[in-house]
Amino acid sequence: MKQYVVMVAGGTGTRMRRSTAKQFLIVEGLPLMWWTLRRFKEALPEAEVTLVLHDSLFDEFRALEEVHGSAGAQHVVPGGAERFHSVMAGLATLPDSGVVGIHDAVRPFPSVETIQRCFALAGEKGSAVPVVPVKDSIRRVATDGASSCAEDRAALRAVQTPQCFDLATLKGAFDTPYRPEFTDDASVFEHAGHAVHLCEGDPWNIKVTTPEDLTIAEGFVRSAWPQG
Repeated sequence: MKQYVVMVAGGTGTRMRRSTAKQFLIVEGLPLMWWTLRRFKEALPEAEVTLVLHDSLFDEFRALEEVHGSAGAQHVVPGGAERFHSVMAGLATLPDSGVVGIHDAVRPFPSVETIQRCFALAGEKGSAVPVVPVKDSIRRVATDGASSCAEDRAALRAVQTPQCFDLATLKGAFDTPYRPEFTDDASVFEHAGHAVHLCEGDPWNIKVTTPEDLTIAEGFVRSAWPQG
């Protein structure tokens, strides 16, 4: 079954507090997103990749490719107002059959095994969402902020990407108006009445959102690919 990847890089990275979009920040000699795409190329060498990028970043992306070589995407399309719209734009470039994985461009280090496991389970059951146990104690805060209560973290999981699905089913799920509760692709899939199957995620599969995350990513590259 043909495999596709929609790499979502629609944001401009305001939380990173830098002028450069976080997917373009240089990590040990390469833009962060290049590490992400290299990992997918290693895991799924025949997969077709669509990159969804904020339209204000197209020129910078082309300039980076001139310096660092091709990022590895077959299609580059502009994103939308919300992640939902960006994923929809990526799906529009794809046919109606196969397995598609939706991945955050700023999650550069999912293991090859995690990527392959997600695609295999989605091919078998129609969906696969990688998750990891929650490490911290969790409290639920009241809407007015005046009180809180403890949650049982044993029953909770943190959700990662790639979130993988049967392509035709996911396209049908996205044929709906945007809702604020659509925080990821699995929530859209579930809203359409489809079962979401969980699989083992990867503790190294962090999302680089803050400056602290970038420091972790730099350390990971140095330890995994030591120089000289």
